[in-house]
Amino acid sequence: MTNKKSILIRGLLVGTLLLPAASALADDNKHDKDHHRSHDGKNGHHGRGEKQYYRRNVNHEKGGHHNKPEIRQDFKDIHNARNEVTQDRRELRGDYQELTKDRAELRRDIRNGASKDEIRRDRQEIRDDFKEIRKDRTELQQDQTRLDAARRELKSDLRK
Repeated sequence: MTNKKSILIRGLLVGTLLLPAASALADDNKHDKDHHRSHDGKNGHHGRGEKQYYRRNVNHEKGGHHNKPEIRQDFKDIHNARNEVTQDRRELRGDYQELTKDRAELRRDIRNGASKDEIRRDRQEIRDDFKEIRKDRTELQQDQTRLDAARRELKSDLRK
């Protein structure tokens, strides 16, 4: 009787230990490379490095549009406009950093008891920084408008 009980208890113990491992063993088939391969050699996964056997559509309507000179020019215009926007943002960021430095200098001069002329010059620098920021903001806005116009022009040319 004790022999049957011990076999039963051991069997339950082994079953409870194997139950969590069964899900991990069942998940192993997911990583097998050929489990989706059909008889014609095509794989069910798209874009994972396997070769795809697609037929090339010879009569594609808008194929090769990058070879048209006006499309190439539109791409160049967009590229140049993007670079200008990036450069304007960099300048604007630098102007804000300069403003922060000038404000810190004004606070330091006030705390250290600098002359009125020095404080007046620091305040003038801050005003000049605000003018420069205003100018750079309008320039950035104009360049962003040019970029949007270039994108619209490319989009309309691609529809032709």
